[in-house]
Amino acid sequence: MFTKHVFLKVLGFTLLALLAGVYLTSLKAPDKQHAGFPWQIKVLQSGHTQVFSLIIGQSTLGEAEQQLKEVAEITLFSAENTPPVIEAFFAEVKIGGLKSKMVMSIDLPQAELENMFNRGARIATLGSGTRKVTLSSDDAKRVRDASIASITYLPSINLNAELIEKRFGTPTEKVADSSSDAIHWLYPEKGVDVALSEENKEVIQYVEPKKFDTLVQPLRSAPAAE
Repeated sequence: MFTKHVFLKVLGFTLLALLAGVYLTSLKAPDKQHAGFPWQIKVLQSGHTQVFSLIIGQSTLGEAEQQLKEVAEITLFSAENTPPVIEAFFAEVKIGGLKSKMVMSIDLPQAELENMFNRGARIATLGSGTRKVTLSSDDAKRVRDASIASITYLPSINLNAELIEKRFGTPTEKVADSSSDAIHWLYPEKGVDVALSEENKEVIQYVEPKKFDTLVQPLRSAPAAE
């Protein structure tokens, strides 16, 4: 007998398939009524990159939270022999009707980050030895008032090479990742790096074009896989 429970499961799978289909269709034929898709990138006269209605290097984390309608989890990471960094994690962002995740790095002076580390409300050590610091409420507010330095976009579905090229265009260069099977499609004029992988989800990174070399330098300097 076709029970109500089975019907709901089938309905859920059907809705999920339809949602993914709408997203992939929009990759092939952009809808001008929608804004904020990951390929809708604009380089402003100031040289800044605008994506998701945010201007990298100008928009603040607080403005990003308002735009995305989600409160970010702010964490300071400090690894040995490495300057501390601030990251803001968005666990569930809805863009184009599909859920995704985002990580934003925040532009603050290193001296200020060191002080935030010392004032941390809680410090935990990860398996890698990296220290994860929960900021004080005052420091978290300071971070929300600071500008976004980069955005990492993590889609919930796999995006293949054909669709990426149709929407982002032909990359200036492709660089293999020495630590995985990913191939990085590089768009320096837009400040965009699209990492395509057969084994893992795609990762799209956005920075100011003038800082693109800083983004890709680790790829070029990493030792080749044996």
